[in-house]
Amino acid sequence: MPGPDPGPAGPLGQFVSSYVERAVNRRDLTALDDMVSPQYTGRGAEWPTTIDALRQFYLDQIRDRPDWRIDIQETIEVGDSVVVRALAGGTVVVEGVGQRRRLEWLAHYRVVGQRITEINLLAYVPLAAE
Repeated sequence: MPGPDPGPAGPLGQFVSSYVERAVNRRDLTALDDMVSPQYTGRGAEWPTTIDALRQFYLDQIRDRPDWRIDIQETIEVGDSVVVRALAGGTVVVEGVGQRRRLEWLAHYRVVGQRITEINLLAYVPLAAE
C-alpha cells in the first residue's frame, strides 16, 4: 500500500510523482482540482490541451484502462520544470476486449505556484506485452 502523499512542500519531482499517483494510480480526480492550474496547457501526440480535456482524458482512462498503473522511474528537475521517465501498463479495453499493454514514456511538467501549468508528452514507446 502506498504511503501518504508527500504533498506540495517537497521537491517538484516529488510533487509531480504525487500527482501521478493520485490522478492515475488511485484514480482520484480531485488531484486535478488540487494540483493543476485552471490555465493548464498540454502538448503531445493525442495529449489533452486544456484542463477540461485533461479531466475527460482521465475519465476515459478510468473506463478504458481499469487497472492502468504508472511507475515513475526517474525525475529530473530544472527550475520550474520536471522531466519524468516512467513505465505504464495494464489492461486496455478496445471494443469490449481487454488487452494487456505496457509502454515507457517521457513527459515534461511545468509547475508554477504549486500548480501544474503544462504537461508535454515528449515520447512513448510500446513495450512487449506482459
